[in-house]
Amino acid sequence: MRLNKAFLLCTTVVAGLALAPVAAFAQSSTAQTTDQAPATKAPESSGSVSELVVTGSHIHTNEFSSSSPIQVITSDTSELQGVTNTAEIVQKSSVASGSFQANNLLSGYVVTGGENAETLSLRGLGANRTLVLLNGRRLSPAGIGGTVGPVDLNILPSSIIDRVDILKDGASSIYGSDAVAGVANFITKRNTDGIEINLHYDQPFHQGGGQDRFSITWGKVWDRGSLMLTADWNEDMRQKAIDRSYTSCAEDFVSDPTTHQRVDFIDPATGSYKCYNAIHGGWQAYSTYGGVFIYDPALNRGPPGGYPAAALSTRPFLPDWVRCCRAGQPATYPYGPYNDPIIQNSDVISPVKRATFFLSGSYDITPQVEAYTEVLLNQRRSSGTYYQYLFEWVDPTNPTNTVAPGLIAGGVNPALAYARPLVIFPYNEQERINYGRILGGLRGKIGGSSFLSGWDWDIYAQYGRSDARYTQDFIYQDRVFATTGPGVACDPSQITVSGPVSCMAIPWFSEHFLAGNLTPQEMAFLRGRETGTTKYDQWLVEASLTGTLMQLPAGPLGVAVGAVYRHDHINDTPGYNARNSNYWGFSTSGITQGSDAVKEFYGELQIPILKNMPGFESLDGTLSGRYTDYDSYGSNFTYKVGLDWRLTNWLRLRGSHGTSYRAPALFELYLADQSSFFNGNDPCAMWGESSDPRIQQHCAAAGIPNNYPGPGATPQVFSGGGKGRLTAETSRATTVGLVLTPSFFNVSIALDYFDIEVRNEVSKFGPTNILNACYDTTTYPNDFCTLFTRDPATHDITTIFDNYINIANEHNRGLDLTTQVKYDTRWGKLTLDTQFTWQFEDVVNLLGSNPVDNNGSTTEPDFTGVANLRFDHNDWTFFWSTEFIGKASDTELLGQDVYNSTRYNQPVYYKQYTELTIYHSVSVRKKWDNWSAQVGIQNLFDEPPPAQSAGQFRAGIAALNEFDLRGRRVFITLDRKF
Repeated sequence: MRLNKAFLLCTTVVAGLALAPVAAFAQSSTAQTTDQAPATKAPESSGSVSELVVTGSHIHTNEFSSSSPIQVITSDTSELQGVTNTAEIVQKSSVASGSFQANNLLSGYVVTGGENAETLSLRGLGANRTLVLLNGRRLSPAGIGGTVGPVDLNILPSSIIDRVDILKDGASSIYGSDAVAGVANFITKRNTDGIEINLHYDQPFHQGGGQDRFSITWGKVWDRGSLMLTADWNEDMRQKAIDRSYTSCAEDFVSDPTTHQRVDFIDPATGSYKCYNAIHGGWQAYSTYGGVFIYDPALNRGPPGGYPAAALSTRPFLPDWVRCCRAGQPATYPYGPYNDPIIQNSDVISPVKRATFFLSGSYDITPQVEAYTEVLLNQRRSSGTYYQYLFEWVDPTNPTNTVAPGLIAGGVNPALAYARPLVIFPYNEQERINYGRILGGLRGKIGGSSFLSGWDWDIYAQYGRSDARYTQDFIYQDRVFATTGPGVACDPSQITVSGPVSCMAIPWFSEHFLAGNLTPQEMAFLRGRETGTTKYDQWLVEASLTGTLMQLPAGPLGVAVGAVYRHDHINDTPGYNARNSNYWGFSTSGITQGSDAVKEFYGELQIPILKNMPGFESLDGTLSGRYTDYDSYGSNFTYKVGLDWRLTNWLRLRGSHGTSYRAPALFELYLADQSSFFNGNDPCAMWGESSDPRIQQHCAAAGIPNNYPGPGATPQVFSGGGKGRLTAETSRATTVGLVLTPSFFNVSIALDYFDIEVRNEVSKFGPTNILNACYDTTTYPNDFCTLFTRDPATHDITTIFDNYINIANEHNRGLDLTTQVKYDTRWGKLTLDTQFTWQFEDVVNLLGSNPVDNNGSTTEPDFTGVANLRFDHNDWTFFWSTEFIGKASDTELLGQDVYNSTRYNQPVYYKQYTELTIYHSVSVRKKWDNWSAQVGIQNLFDEPPPAQSAGQFRAGIAALNEFDLRGRRVFITLDRKF
């Protein structure tokens, strides 16, 4: 389904204005519920609202307004949608659904915070630039590996959440570092008196991918205090690639550019389109003979009608082998071995189990002083089942290279008769993360007749700790090198890290080895399993004072001041072989250890300017500032000014402008020798044929032959922290909004324009950019040329150093539309809530590179939205939710979508876009005195994820990230109160 973007924008705005839909901005008493008020002092329902703390401000106010846009997601709405995963609740919001999000749908991908971390990125600016709070206070990070930094939402069960306030602009002057793109403030449930048991079960109509949750809460409220305890168990079930047709088979999904007919090969074994999950079970030659050799002495594995002649051309000197998958020989691809069961049984959705205990309480020590506490304990156990590839070149003189004689007989230079097996192994990893956060504080009011009489004060301290263990399979690099080198089947002198161990000759080209059927001894020799640990600690102390400084003609002048001290420490210790870079084909790192501390002072003013004047029912301003002093890089100052102009009782204009910052995360400062592999192109490969005179000149000056064919081995890329070089990222954010709340109809509409610019973004330059910046610039040599090394004999790039530096600017702007309409009928109340976001621009300027606009790419669609329709009739609730993900395309980024294919021997069209995708969910809920039962269906019409061609971000043919991989599923929720 395709829609014109302008038409979609216009019709949606008109629909919103006419129908009026979601409590997504602080306009109602729901949005004004206090972040910090104790349960015993919660305001009673009345015609007025008590002084409360609104997300985005430290000042207590009784206004139904905010100069900054706020989106509110209630637990009731999430429950009706059937969503119980905390990360999914916020990632589905329109302000987040257009951004790349980390979750357990990214099985096998490397993400910040480690495998199965679930974080929140607003506005496409990254999880590191989104601040996450619990009841208005900062949460500490959790995760595994050296890149722990963002808050892992696995630590928060949805059973304790009452609502989430999402502040949709920068707020570092209020909350400090990381609040660049916005703030997500999770507000916990309060006033529980008794016992409540909740059970949720979610089961897809297809195999795998189920979810369940069980929670029990006990609460007690008495005259001088309250106490609430919640125990929660939450589990996401495994979903394998084979469980869904759109993830099990990685079709090329290409078509003829003229006829638009699919040109994918048909697999003779299945009669369906050929899968290209991963080639395996054969071997490749280093030179002359392209394609893959597969073992078939009796010629009984070929397609119906027999092998094509191109498969048998090497048969005279390699009698047991036939060739497949040869570039320029289309007939050799359909029978290629690409679909091993190990791949089919790999996880698309990883299994995750979470157990949580949460306690909150308060006690009035005196009528003016209250003690309060929060304790959050969480354990996450997760795992992943994937596959691991082994494809190392075996020297022609190694006795185990049994195919070298045949290659030499076929005319290959004996010195170049290298061959490499293509073998797939199962791979497993596991994580156990124990997280704890304890908070204690005192708050109260200043009595007497002093200048500060009636002011509120608050002082608290909190400690957060993440203690994790992660275990993974790996292949010993030194043992692979020892058994593939020249002269001998196994050279013990090469086993420098994992020894001492008895050398073993590996039959690299035997049928059983290529099939992955290793003997126990071979498996134990080549493969290992080890455990690393990650500890992250955060201490925080904050004191604040809020009150009225004076009465102005238009109202009270509100003031808040405070001071914060925070200290963070990380210690990631990978396993011994990882620390010594002894994983073959897998990224490793050293010990990442370091700390940082910050001292902060902040102040905020709420200034009533005009009131009850023509054209000015009220005009209020806000001003806030924050001074920070970091041990790692020094001091900084941020500010924010806001204006709230109520023209009438139903029309309001609001706007804000301010600066924010993000201090470098500990992993960006201290990451130790993280290694990966570069699979890109060398600018100097075959530079004699280049049309770029700078490439020709500079590669010649480097002493590289003009016919240098390119790397014979994969270069390693080393990344490290930037301690001593990094400074804070800075940003400025501007929002302008229009809010309509007409009294003649129960409708609320908010239209907000946002513009965020981030400067000095901390990032890695990237291996490709480093090489291009060395050779394809006006000055040679330059500093970039010192960031990689070449082998003086082969000219191959051996290592590239890609450390964190302040290197990029990013500009993001767009429009949010939030509406809510309520209509009372004779049968009940009808409510329509909508949230829509249009992103106009997300441009990244990387030093030395051309600007890149990611807006509208398949991981950043420029339009997303949610519409919720609800009808309440007595004890019944009927609910319909619709989620919109706009059409997106990567063609503009890539520059083309038609490519010459040596597989098909013709130009082919690649589908690099995703269609407008709409998901529907329905549910029905019935309440009794102490019971509540709900049943519903998510993805009602079983809408599959959009299909994409090879090379895109996908699993099988299914586009990843914001799309639903589970399919249609039924959910049941039961709730019982005692």
